[in-house]
Amino acid sequence: MRAEECLSNKKIKVIPSSSLMMVLPDEIMIEVFLRLPVKSILCFQAVCRSWAALLSSEEFCSLHMAMVKVKPSPPKLLLVVPRAKFDSTALYSCSLLGHGDDLLFTLDYARGNFVDVAPASCRGLTLLYDAVAPAYYVCNASTRAVTRLPPCQDVPYATAGLGFDAGTKEYKVVRFFQAICHEKETFFFQAICHEKETFKCEIEIYTLGGEYGDHWRPVAGGVPFRFCKFAYSAILNAVQNKAPPLFAGGFLHWLINPSLFVSMPRAAIISFSLTNETFSWVRTPPFVVSGVHLVELDDHLCMVRDLRKGLPAGNMLEIWKLKDYRSGDWSLNVRIDLSGPLRRYFIEPRVVKVIGSFGSSKSCKKIIIATSKHKVFAYDPTSKTLECTSSSLGIHACHQIEPSDVRFSVFTESLAPVHKTKEEITLSSPSVMAIKEILLRLPAKSALNLKLVCKQWLTLIRNESFGHAYFLRKNMDKRLKIMLVGKGTGKLGFSFSPLNKWSLGASDHGKLLDRKVVCSKPCHGLNLVSIENKDYLYNPCLGFSRTYWNRGPHMHQLWKLRADCFQPEEHQFSFGNKNVGLGFDPLIQEHVIVEIFSHVKGYKSRQCYSTCSLWICNDRQAQQIPPPPLPVNDMPPAYLEGMLYWMSEPRFGQSNKWAVISFNICTKNFDVIPCPSCFLIWNSENPCHAFVVELGGVLCAVLANPVTEELNIWKWELGEWYEAYTIYLKSWPECSPGSNIVVPLAIDPTDGRFLLSTGRKLALYNPLKRAVETSFALDQTILLPCKEQKLCTGGQIPFGQASSTSVGKILSHSRDQCKEINGMSCELWPLVPMLYEESIAHYPGPAKVRTLQ
Repeated sequence: MRAEECLSNKKIKVIPSSSLMMVLPDEIMIEVFLRLPVKSILCFQAVCRSWAALLSSEEFCSLHMAMVKVKPSPPKLLLVVPRAKFDSTALYSCSLLGHGDDLLFTLDYARGNFVDVAPASCRGLTLLYDAVAPAYYVCNASTRAVTRLPPCQDVPYATAGLGFDAGTKEYKVVRFFQAICHEKETFFFQAICHEKETFKCEIEIYTLGGEYGDHWRPVAGGVPFRFCKFAYSAILNAVQNKAPPLFAGGFLHWLINPSLFVSMPRAAIISFSLTNETFSWVRTPPFVVSGVHLVELDDHLCMVRDLRKGLPAGNMLEIWKLKDYRSGDWSLNVRIDLSGPLRRYFIEPRVVKVIGSFGSSKSCKKIIIATSKHKVFAYDPTSKTLECTSSSLGIHACHQIEPSDVRFSVFTESLAPVHKTKEEITLSSPSVMAIKEILLRLPAKSALNLKLVCKQWLTLIRNESFGHAYFLRKNMDKRLKIMLVGKGTGKLGFSFSPLNKWSLGASDHGKLLDRKVVCSKPCHGLNLVSIENKDYLYNPCLGFSRTYWNRGPHMHQLWKLRADCFQPEEHQFSFGNKNVGLGFDPLIQEHVIVEIFSHVKGYKSRQCYSTCSLWICNDRQAQQIPPPPLPVNDMPPAYLEGMLYWMSEPRFGQSNKWAVISFNICTKNFDVIPCPSCFLIWNSENPCHAFVVELGGVLCAVLANPVTEELNIWKWELGEWYEAYTIYLKSWPECSPGSNIVVPLAIDPTDGRFLLSTGRKLALYNPLKRAVETSFALDQTILLPCKEQKLCTGGQIPFGQASSTSVGKILSHSRDQCKEINGMSCELWPLVPMLYEESIAHYPGPAKVRTLQ
């Protein structure tokens, strides 16, 4: 029906807001509103209640959609790109006529590089998919409204599409997936029960603002048996080739991969009707359905054949149109020659797709072509010319890693409403916001336990934004928060005691350790506590822990090498042949453990053979990755923004030079950074020791000189090394590099003092006075007199308030305690200082079974 006819049939009463508007008839007012852009219509909704009711009514939205179809606005594209830290996703609007790009909105906590977008909107609404969560979003790019759909079942393979039910006038998201079911099989020759995993194809629907509420409902009857093979093939093809279903003619269409069948199937497409909620299929075209994708052009279902690498057609795209659903006849509609002046833009991209068309009439419509290199082209079938559209979207997409798909979507101006879920409405209410502010001020364990109060509190605390807000609130001052790790009681592996409680004697924890323990710095709220054969992922504020067994000892047994190849290091920060670090993968927003295990250390032959393993902490499955290009030394690595850094070991290999080895957690690639020129070439007469640390959010290389008793610290910024600090320790033998490994743990942001650790002493160094002002002995339990209890009043070490007399008393008391400890028959290790962050981060759920493409 034409827009003019709709206007004459639909009589909408417009109540004027002033006497001035009474001179205009209702029909003229509606005509004026229909010709306005969406941005202006949204502004006019705020004029008065009557205008808000009119401009948001279903009748007006339908009239506006009909008007846009008759007189289309300039074409626009939606581009999805990750932000720099991959913790959110930005959506940009781009005009094909070169009118500039606009940032529409940002999806917080959507996992950057793993967010996919449907190639075309459905009557103004677009479906987005976060493959990590997993989570689905529906947005209207014109009104900038977005909603996150309720959680769905986490399965290995799933695909979904957005469509419109013309019968009920509702938008529906249809999710097609393979669910794992366990079948028990009893073998005749073995009296055991064996579980076998099989896959079953299922389908479910979510209706936006429908009567079914905020949940996914299964389709009556499920997937018919005769469609099971087609469904299995369609789901795998959609996941592996990033081919979401296409909505056209009231149906969602999935491509079928013929390579999964023994013989060529008769069907090329499996379709699902949103009105009847039934399946059907479309016949195969007169060619092998490989390297193709679906697109809707001029209200017809079309199949695009990519022949860039095919012969004899060469560098070409073919567009085949489905003539009739019943007959299943296909006809060649357009051939697009890509071998012209713009040929260079189509050689490198892995994916080239036709995503839609634009123009006011069929005779002058142009076809839109997009590539995975963020280039967009317009093809004119009449003149058979291809031109590149001007846009700066490639700049916005610079953070994308290894683009493997087209992140563009065609959208048109629309007022289609995006219905918020009940959870989103609840979380935005004033009462819940007040509860949130109270919970953010509670200790982490108390805040997390309060999720048992009611469903509303559970929804609030479980929401990802709450965990992020809690972390920012509790750590905004960036003061040093220190716990001491001691021996646990009963089944508990370790005890954690805040330094202020331990120093005041207010904690019953803090027993000396019976084994060597190495702790990492906090990484997004979690710490890694390592012993020789295990690693523990801890949140000391919650008591959360998860255990990971090392692969190194097992791999060492496979090598069957002599044990005398090792010379274990004796200091507090190493395990000799094991080096492990904790990092964070920004792409999937999960913690990662990287272990380098040295199977051979030949100090005479200078040979070192290592293996490298990687754990995704919520998966527990180790991945074997290539070892670093240079041997690493025994010191723990430093973590910064998705990168782990080690110092090389010049006693092995062909080079005697120190170098920093970096590991990109996202790409899983090692690289080598040369050390500053002041780092002398190592030789047997050079007593210096080098390692890397993170200080103040910057990578630093430390050169410890036991002769001058100094720590020279260089920082790495903008691809260059700069001399940053020098720590003079000649007058403090207990912190001397000549007798200890001295590690600068952190810099106090309030006064610039360095927190130093030798494994047995914890000290605060003042760079202005060049003096160690206060130190604690970690190899005994401090029992301070009442006068000295005033010295420790908070989580941060109040070293600056301590007088030289009181410090002497503390150190004297520490020496006496050490003598008693050394006289014990069993070997005891000192308490380990651990910096921590207040957070509710943990991994309570089971390991994920999905594989991200």
